[in-house]
Amino acid sequence: MLNLIIFALGTVANTYFAVIASGYIATMLMIYFLGTKIKDFIINVGYIWISKWTVFIIFLALTGIYLPDAFLYSLLMFIVFNITINPSDFIKEKGTQ
Repeated sequence: MLNLIIFALGTVANTYFAVIASGYIATMLMIYFLGTKIKDFIINVGYIWISKWTVFIIFLALTGIYLPDAFLYSLLMFIVFNITINPSDFIKEKGTQ
């Protein structure tokens, strides 16, 4: 819910923010999808944590360079997304099924 509010505010600040935020979410979903292919729990968690924070830095740098007026919205949205979506919880739920 908080991500949707930040998404709306960022899009009002700069319409291209929607492109960056959507690209970030799509990239994160791809990382999580590829992470489900890894069977080892430790390697999976390591892969997802390293990948998601690398994508965080890359997308934040792109936003800072090309959309400085939406930088703070991006920072807040990306942090909230990374903190609320925990890959180890996802893997544990998957393993109990």
